[in-house]
Amino acid sequence: MSVPDEAAARPSAGSDITPAWARNPALVSALAAGVFLAGLGLVLGRAELAVVALPILVTAAFGARVRLGGAAIRVATTLAPSASGRGVAYRTAASLPPSAEAVALEFRVVGGRRHVVVVGPGRAEDLAGTVPIAHSGPQEILRTHVSLLGRGGLAVTVPAPGPVHAAVIPPPHLRMQHLPMPRRVTGITGAHDSTRPGDGGEFRDVALFAPGDRLRRIDWRRTARRASQPGDLYVRRTFATADALVVLVVDGRDDLGSDVTEWGGARHAAHEATSLDLARESAVSLATAYISAGDRVGFRDLAGTARSVEPGGGTRHLERLRSTIASVTPGGEAVSTARMPLVPAASLVVVLSTFLDDQAAAMAMTWAATGHRVVAVDVLPTPDTSAADKWERAAFRLVTLERDDRLAEMAATGVELIRWQAGDGGSPAVQLRLLSRPRRAG
Repeated sequence: MSVPDEAAARPSAGSDITPAWARNPALVSALAAGVFLAGLGLVLGRAELAVVALPILVTAAFGARVRLGGAAIRVATTLAPSASGRGVAYRTAASLPPSAEAVALEFRVVGGRRHVVVVGPGRAEDLAGTVPIAHSGPQEILRTHVSLLGRGGLAVTVPAPGPVHAAVIPPPHLRMQHLPMPRRVTGITGAHDSTRPGDGGEFRDVALFAPGDRLRRIDWRRTARRASQPGDLYVRRTFATADALVVLVVDGRDDLGSDVTEWGGARHAAHEATSLDLARESAVSLATAYISAGDRVGFRDLAGTARSVEPGGGTRHLERLRSTIASVTPGGEAVSTARMPLVPAASLVVVLSTFLDDQAAAMAMTWAATGHRVVAVDVLPTPDTSAADKWERAAFRLVTLERDDRLAEMAATGVELIRWQAGDGGSPAVQLRLLSRPRRAG
């Protein structure tokens, strides 16, 4: 995952930080040590102790006369896609005041990791690194804390918070070649055969020439065999082509990882893909595949954190869909009531959810009952119960039984189900290929 190209061309304007200077604690300790050695030398009559204490006292006295304060620090950071494509590259430039000899920059990146870098004024103007990214969607990428070291190490500044940088990480997408279609296509033109007569589709029948038929449709061989009167002409008629209408419905009310002990709202591990990561990935993959095939795609979010996108096609519409899908975040309580979105007639509805409650399943079954073809995409990661105690295991079994009954009821009402799992690049494409096979009449 990488940061979008638009963010790469938009560097940070910088943040001005006013340092709060203080005496170096080591200076106070040195002063105390010098006084102790000098006093000990006087008591014991050891002049060498006083000689040792003299440079310490001189250094401490010089540090005490140093005037604290100075100009503000300016820290600017630019985010860009990393060269490897795995993460977000950052470049930080810090301009230090003349009174500073070194700067300590603490970088706090996603996942709670911290990195501290101590450099001089020249090196501070060009610091670069890469932040590994495991999740898609809006997130904080980099948080900076700044601390200065004065000349001679006699003064330091209290660590001050610097700029905070966030970005919307686009989800990856898989290539799909075979896609399920709605039960009927209603577009004016496209790549799929419709049921109405027109140009460009499969053969329909042969009929007498009528006003409105084109001359290139005349079948001269059939005319020579079947014409009974002079002037009779027979034309070949075909079905018209049309585009499919697809609506992607993402259930972003919850965001669950594989560890069942974290389903109560704890933070997810930095390395695992969550259910919302899989939902974003599958939605972007399907949108890219359908629009590349010339179809129209719309988007709905049950959580209400992302705007709805009406069905459309083309490159610009695909970019709009990608940015909208990437902005989906968990909204409110996982059990909050979601309003059933409206979908156009004769559309293929793809519902992406964990199906841990009845709402998304009830919507899918309602759409199927009203004549839509509905495909349910299960985005729940493979559960891991290794860290769960016996009570959590019992609760998980109950939730799993309810979920299995819900999925079975959906299948019984005509909803088609596929699973989208992390690290399984071929399985979703294979399942979609099976759904794309034409059905036998009957």
